[in-house]
Parts: sequence; C-alpha cells; structure tokens
Amino acid sequence: MRGSLFALLLCAAAVPACGHTVRPGQAALKYRAFRKPAFRDDVLAPGYYPLWAWNKLVVYDVTAQTRDEVVHGLTSDNLHVPVTVSVTYHPRASELYKLHTEIGRDYYDKRIGPALITLVRAEFSHHLHNSLATESPVIEKTVRDRLSEVANQIHVDIDQIAIRHIDYDDTVTQAISRKIATRQQSEQKKYEVDIAAREADIARTTAQGRADATRIEAEGEAQAIVLRGKAQAEAQDAIQATLTPRYLQLKAFDSRDSNYFFVPTDKSGIPIIVDAGGGKSRK
Repeated sequence: MRGSLFALLLCAAAVPACGHTVRPGQAALKYRAFRKPAFRDDVLAPGYYPLWAWNKLVVYDVTAQTRDEVVHGLTSDNLHVPVTVSVTYHPRASELYKLHTEIGRDYYDKRIGPALITLVRAEFSHHLHNSLATESPVIEKTVRDRLSEVANQIHVDIDQIAIRHIDYDDTVTQAISRKIATRQQSEQKKYEVDIAAREADIARTTAQGRADATRIEAEGEAQAIVLRGKAQAEAQDAIQATLTPRYLQLKAFDSRDSNYFFVPTDKSGIPIIVDAGGGKSRK
C-alpha cells in the first residue's frame, strides 16, 4: 500500500504543475532548481511558459520606470536646499542575465538610487543658491551623464534626469523678493521721472515755439511800421519838393468853389485897413 502511494506521488510530481505568463513590457529568466547554474543567459520574451513545480520565472520590467528622490544638499554659498529629483531608467533586456547575476532585482536600491543622491549633492555644491533655477538644465545634464556611466556598468540605461522641485531657503527667498520689489519700485520711479522729463521737454518746446512765433510776429509788425514810416516820409519829401508858392496859387485859382479875399498890403507887408464907414461919423 505504501509503495503504491509513493509511486503515485512520484508520477504527480513528474507532471507540469503550473506555468507563468510574461506580459508585454516584461522579460524573464528561468530559474531551474536542480540545475547548476540555475540560470542560463536565455532571456524569455512575452508569452506563456509551462514550468515544473520546482522551477520558476524571475520577471523584470524592461519599460521606462521613474523614481523620485528627495536630496538634501548645500549650495556653493553654503545654503541648505532640499530638492526633488526624478530619474527615468530601464534595464537592458538583452543584458538581463548579467544584471540579475551581478546585482539582482534590487539594482535600483543598490546602485542607481545612491549614485543619484551623491551626484546631485556634488553638483549642487558647484552652484549658487540664487542660480539654481536658471542653471537647472545644466545640473540635469551633468547628473544624467555621470549617472549613465554608473548605470552602464550594471546594464541599465538612464533616460532622463529632471529637477521637479527646489525648496528654497525662506530667508533668502524673502530677501530676493524684497530685492525684486525694490528694483521694480526703482524702475517705476525712473519711468515716472522719464515721463515727467519728456512732458517738461514738450512744455518747453511748446513755450519756445510760442515765444518764437510772438517774436517773429512782433518783428514783422515792427518792420511793417518802419516800412510804412519810411514810405510816408518819402511821400512827404516828394510832396514838399513839389509844393511851391506858385503851385499852391495855381491850385487855389483852379478851384471853382474857392472864395478869395484880397487884403492890400504896403511895401512893408502890413495890411492896409480901409474904413468902410462902419465907424462913428465926426461932427
């Protein structure tokens, strides 16, 4: 009875007990418990694989994966800056056997994560606190290049490094805000001064224009008066040159409406008054 039961169990163990499916975006290595070595350099593509009860598949995600790390570092001006950095990576499917046998499935925690933190701290120490925002692309590229050298040794590719958040020092941030506000106020005052100066220039130009117009008008009137006076003087000179006594006598006799009174004078030019009988008669 016991021999029959043992034979039955032996036959059941010889039948495939289960299988495993490798899904799209995954790759796997087959673990064989009774083989030495237990793994072969044979990467399994997506599909279904039947397995003996004592064997199994070690599955890896070979798509791009992203992990965030909060790194506490010091800038070159000795200011503490917590920063959140994201790394996107993927294992090389064709080199999965080497990755698993040399490092294992926890390759990120063993190599990628620590290296990322160290490189970010080192790179931030080369930059000023106030320059981190503008120099972030440079920091990202430098960290990616150096982390790729580390990842290449363990058969992993680094796709991207991204600085997602920089927690700036509050004291420095407030100081920067005050500085920016002061600069904006100064620029506003300068703008107002420039506007006032332009308005003053316009007012001076307008006043100068009006003054020039008034001066030109006055000079014109003065010249006109001079010209009129000169013309009158010339006319008077011309008339005076032609008004002789004989000419005046002629003009007097020539007028029909003129009445003449003749006053006789003696040789001395004294008028001779003749008594016309208007006085009292003598007795």
